[in-house]
Amino acid sequence: MNNDILYLIALKHCPNIGDSIIKKLISKFGTAQKAWFSNHSEILTIYNIGKKTIQYIGNESILSQAKKEIQYCNKNQIKIIHLWENDYPSLLKECPDAPVLIYYKGNIKWNIPSLSIVGTRKMTSYGKNFTEDLVECLKDRKINIISGLALGIDSCAHKKSVEMNIPTLGVLAHGLQTIYPPQHQLLAEKMAENGGFLSEFALNIKPERANFIQRNRIIAGLSTITVIIESAYGGGAISTAKFANSYNRDVFALPGKITDTTSQGCNRLIRNLEAQIITRPDDILSLLGENNLKNNQQELFIELTEQETAIVNFLKEKGKTQIDNLALEFNTPTHMLMSILLDLELKNKIIPLPGKYFSIA
Repeated sequence: MNNDILYLIALKHCPNIGDSIIKKLISKFGTAQKAWFSNHSEILTIYNIGKKTIQYIGNESILSQAKKEIQYCNKNQIKIIHLWENDYPSLLKECPDAPVLIYYKGNIKWNIPSLSIVGTRKMTSYGKNFTEDLVECLKDRKINIISGLALGIDSCAHKKSVEMNIPTLGVLAHGLQTIYPPQHQLLAEKMAENGGFLSEFALNIKPERANFIQRNRIIAGLSTITVIIESAYGGGAISTAKFANSYNRDVFALPGKITDTTSQGCNRLIRNLEAQIITRPDDILSLLGENNLKNNQQELFIELTEQETAIVNFLKEKGKTQIDNLALEFNTPTHMLMSILLDLELKNKIIPLPGKYFSIA
């Protein structure tokens, strides 16, 4: 195991030191080992780092804890990868808040595309059926399916992936000494055969409430596409969508009845243009490098108005564009332009994107 991981773990165990401080230390000293043995007066030259923050750096008892953690990992086939290694997942590395350490177990292929499927713990038959159909649709593609190993939509996505022999990764909100919820222990072991589970948290960290929001950024960061299947207004999946949008990733949401609590969060994401609507699994295949299998002959007979043609040609040339910029370009009020854009969307000529952007379908 990479020797610098020992000192990264030791730094993580120091009170008052988080990932942002560790990144500053690595930037200053080059390695965690050099930072660990550096003079405290030299560390204090780093902006916004004080004596209280660094008082435990170099502490032998903390280093001993880190050594015991590595021994446990070696004994239990838990691997650790750090942010500055070449094998660290490249999509996650792009994120400004990427974790400095990932603990993981299984046979994970970091170099293939990943799609996350997340949603409510209070899954309905509607959400379950769509989740299973979506996973089954992906069975012949090289892809990781990522979720949070929680009850409901998450475990449904994992179980169907295992059934279809699709690699699936569970991102946990606690250390890998335990599996939460405990009834997913067997599922996690099956996932480790073709995929696995991972966490940024030290081995003994419990599944506290705040950890789940923190975990959701990793689900989003690892994924090219995030799909939200059923969520209430305040559901954890909504935070995953917000993280994905902040990383400029594609987000989809499954719509539902306005009276269904489990669909209210998804409906709001779609209404606010924070997610694209997904009504069938095929909706995302083009983003995975697959053809949508559209009937080209039928498309020949779709007629566009002069203004619609101008908008399509503009988007082909300029790429994705925000609706306000389109309104200025075509000297059309936004409320009128929305009707035109909706017609183009129904004709499969354009697609809406998060942030009120539009692009060619």
